[in-house]
Amino acid sequence: MPDDWGPFAPWRMVELHGQQVVHAYLHPGVTADDPQVSDWLARWPGPRYLQDGPYGVEATLVRRVAPRPRERWWLHAVLLALTLLTATIAGAWMTPGNPLAMANASVAGQAIPVPARFTPLALAPGLWFSVPLLCILGAHELGHWAFARRHAMDASPPYFAPAPWVLSPLGTFGAFIRLRSPLINRAALLDVGAAGPVVSFVLSIPVYAAGLMFSQGFGEKTPSGARVVALYPDSHLPLGESPLLWALRALSPLADAQTIVLHPLAVAGWFGLFFTALNLFPVSQLDGGHVAYALSPRLHLAASRVTVGVLLVLGAWYPGWWVWAALVLLIGRGRLAHPPVWDASFRLNGPRRAVAWACFVLFVLAWVPVPVPLG
Repeated sequence: MPDDWGPFAPWRMVELHGQQVVHAYLHPGVTADDPQVSDWLARWPGPRYLQDGPYGVEATLVRRVAPRPRERWWLHAVLLALTLLTATIAGAWMTPGNPLAMANASVAGQAIPVPARFTPLALAPGLWFSVPLLCILGAHELGHWAFARRHAMDASPPYFAPAPWVLSPLGTFGAFIRLRSPLINRAALLDVGAAGPVVSFVLSIPVYAAGLMFSQGFGEKTPSGARVVALYPDSHLPLGESPLLWALRALSPLADAQTIVLHPLAVAGWFGLFFTALNLFPVSQLDGGHVAYALSPRLHLAASRVTVGVLLVLGAWYPGWWVWAALVLLIGRGRLAHPPVWDASFRLNGPRRAVAWACFVLFVLAWVPVPVPLG
């Protein structure tokens, strides 16, 4: 696009990691509704942000001026394949009948438990868990990725993190993307931060609801009082319920059952909502922290302090919250503050503010205060 600025008068241009950022004002007498402005913006090859300022309509125009680096697609494919394998193994452990029943193998005179039937046929039931879980995690990260690209940012495809079953009962440590461009303003921060949780929240609901249709109900209560449990080798893992999980169970055919042993598909939906809630904590640089900072840096700081305090208190009932609080501090390098965006003066419009507050509603619906009731 030639540097014919038409109805705009640029007053500052900078280049940030392959992005050109232009600040401009509309010429006097020209309004944002004028056809010439709409026509010019339609030809602009990148995101644009307009707002009323003290000297008229301000515009922030962003476009890429350098090619993005080549992606190592082979690495993403290998990590996805490995994560599918490890998550499928984890899912097979949750299958009734324990298709991966353990046997003792003698190594140097020591008995070491190993799966007795480590075959594709034995692993196949685990796909009920691994495929929907990885779809939820992948869609979450692709939501971030899609909106990052929409804002002309340089973002990597999702990296999946495989994990042996002995380290993670889910067979994965999750997924993430790398943002290699700075966040221009709070609008971009909100869009990128909110997209992932919204997508994973929406996908997790039908997965959990469908999984309840395949689950089994029993008339006996668990010692912990939990109404839903996940099947693990020789034991059951009691799981707590968020308001949304409670409602989905109450609306299911198993609503009257005292205990429900979740099908692996339902377990995938449960953890999909759980991970969504974890990311929506309004603290530090989590997705919820991005949303809170986009609304107000002051709100972010206050919410971060309250969140860490709540986690420390709830750790008395579920020690995992102490671990999560430590991880949050680790992500922020010991600080709860959020890194500033490049243009802090840009304000959120009404629709974006509504999306931000809706994310906090999703958090309340999905959050399980005591994920594993111990009785």
